[in-house]
Amino acid sequence: MRPLVRVAVIVLGIGAVLAPVIGEERVTLNLLLDRAAWYLDYFIDQFENVVAEENYMQDSSVLLPSFSPFTGRGGLATAPPSAADIARARHRDLRSDFLLVKAPDTLNLVPFRDVLQVDGVAVRDREQRLAKLFLHPSKDAMAHAEQIREEGARYNLGSIRTTLGNPVLGISVLQLAYQPRFRFSLGKEDRTVGPGVWSIDFQETASPAMIKGEVGRDLFSHGRLWLEAATGRVFKTELRVEQPSVRALVTTTFRFDDRFAIAVPQEMRESYTLLNGNKVNTVASYGRFRRFDVTADEDIRLPTRTIADPVSGVTLIEIPAGRFTMGSTSDEAGRQADETLHDVELTHPFLLSRFEVTQQEWRTVMGTAPSHFADCGPRCPVENVTFFDVQQFVAKLNERSGQGGSGGQGGSKDPLLHYRLPTEAEWEYACRAGTTGPYSTGEALTSAQANYKGKSPVPVGSYGLNPWGLADMHGNVWEWTADWYGPYEEHAIANIDPRGPSSGEKRIIRGGSWYFDKDSARCGLRYTHAPKDKGFSLGFRVAADRVR
Repeated sequence: MRPLVRVAVIVLGIGAVLAPVIGEERVTLNLLLDRAAWYLDYFIDQFENVVAEENYMQDSSVLLPSFSPFTGRGGLATAPPSAADIARARHRDLRSDFLLVKAPDTLNLVPFRDVLQVDGVAVRDREQRLAKLFLHPSKDAMAHAEQIREEGARYNLGSIRTTLGNPVLGISVLQLAYQPRFRFSLGKEDRTVGPGVWSIDFQETASPAMIKGEVGRDLFSHGRLWLEAATGRVFKTELRVEQPSVRALVTTTFRFDDRFAIAVPQEMRESYTLLNGNKVNTVASYGRFRRFDVTADEDIRLPTRTIADPVSGVTLIEIPAGRFTMGSTSDEAGRQADETLHDVELTHPFLLSRFEVTQQEWRTVMGTAPSHFADCGPRCPVENVTFFDVQQFVAKLNERSGQGGSGGQGGSKDPLLHYRLPTEAEWEYACRAGTTGPYSTGEALTSAQANYKGKSPVPVGSYGLNPWGLADMHGNVWEWTADWYGPYEEHAIANIDPRGPSSGEKRIIRGGSWYFDKDSARCGLRYTHAPKDKGFSLGFRVAADRVR
């Protein structure tokens, strides 16, 4: 299929600083445009070498040819897809890395997406490709980036190739060199977007156009921007283009990220109406922003050290410190309103039990047998325990555990441990284990991967481990966490080692259970119980910190 549109290369400046705001100032169009131009330079400076994970859903009103990824694994294709590779579909789910690549000899920054999964099927090794661009740059880095981008486009519904699908395209109209080509008009303060955020309408009027349409003709754009008056930050863009073969609307929302001091893309929605009447709508959400040259090694590192508690027999896995995006995207099936996406940083490693605490481990420490499914066996998870019961278990474990276990790797003696319940953030971080989908298994979860919607609990470890070696993070029994329930904090500082509200009525439980459906087993699902509650599908796993 012929490309719908192509975008001219945009040259953006680097290295500016934000203009300060002093005292009360009257908001004018010139003031906003001036600050926005400074901010755009700063944005690009901060966003260079930042990688975001993009979840991109595409829907068509008619069946379109769709290339299957099954024969495209392992690298770039050397030949067009065969007829056997192509099916017709109305829906497609893509998971990609989205980033801006700086040309080695110019200031040009080209946005591209490196497709990782198509409808849940892996395409290629992300780390090798990004390392080639960032850690081992060469003069042909731009050509390599363009090749990856072009290959990824073939997975779109109908193999449509359009660079309108770029969440940062709308802000490009604010580039200082571009502003004379546009006619701007000041709107009003729009508190629905944010306090002190004003709208500006724009209409492109002069050649050369920012976007090129069919046969290289100018494709003039128009739309609206929402800017924070104090800083020039852009929090929302609407970009519209029309040509004989297509009408398009691209809307992007941004959220402020303290780590980069800019508003990063949060969601992009596209609407295309083609000449033949077909409509294609897409929704892309963005999270897990990280600087590749800083965190690539951390992202692929797997926990390897284990510690065995000598009294209870509990086996613990060392979980590394790190950052992740907590919550779920707006389009995730089963999503609840309290699963707001936000970035979390855990600054200290911790340990987490590989399995849910078993009936045998509970009996060893507590001397009781509280489980409803007592005949399930000693390797089945303990259930029917309250939050207060679990606190007593943890207290006794701390009293009796002493100097730690048999040494983990290499036979060395392990340090003294302090046991506790994991925080909600620690639990989700460990559940995801470096993944970003609804489940650590990807977009889907099957009954061959977890115990949900079943008849009873099963022995721990009956299903495969997640990428960090943890069992039954999805299903089997719900797991108590340390946190009181409350809405997620909005401020970035509160999301460094978060521990939830200081008080409340209900505690957070996580992971779903054998009795509930798979939606309840999603990584981002939040559920609650009063601390005095207990039930036949409610258990726990322990966390621990090194005391010395």
